[in-house]
Amino acid sequence: MMKNKNKGFLIPPINLFPRNRKGDKILSVYWFAILIIVAGGIFGMVYVFYGAPYDVREIESDLLINKIADCISYAGKINSNFIFNGVIIHNNESLLKQCHLIFNSSEWDEEQYYAEINFYRLGDLNNSFLNIYAGNNKWLANCAIQENKEFEKLAKCNRASFYSVDNSNNQYIIKILSVVRKAEKNAKL
Repeated sequence: MMKNKNKGFLIPPINLFPRNRKGDKILSVYWFAILIIVAGGIFGMVYVFYGAPYDVREIESDLLINKIADCISYAGKINSNFIFNGVIIHNNESLLKQCHLIFNSSEWDEEQYYAEINFYRLGDLNNSFLNIYAGNNKWLANCAIQENKEFEKLAKCNRASFYSVDNSNNQYIIKILSVVRKAEKNAKL
């Protein structure tokens, strides 16, 4: 026992590690249960996060539309390499080169993209006067049935249209269709 200098009485020593440890056994069971729950939660989150591939085909299709739209018309004016003074200058073969697009890849046996651009005069929206297309048109058939959830593993199709004028102020509606397949890497088959 220790003697307290101020009051003159003895203070028993405090034992920080008692010899009776029955509570430690009970707490260790709960501690392991908490560890198992936390480890299971981490495993579950990792499995959900990495379990299925991300389906980025729709985003990729939107990006393709934006890239083509910027190539065809910038700031509301049609590129003079496509239409000049109301006269068609462009053909299908040069779309990919003109817009700096590459549709074929060494990792795929066949092209996984298709793009179609239709030009309509503002007075006649039923008949397009210029059709430009590039890519594998085999994927075009998937666009008609993609709304059904059973066929969501098919190619993703997106459509966009915008207004533009040429250098002679002739007015046009331009409709773009883009199709991206790449289902083997983006959709769980």
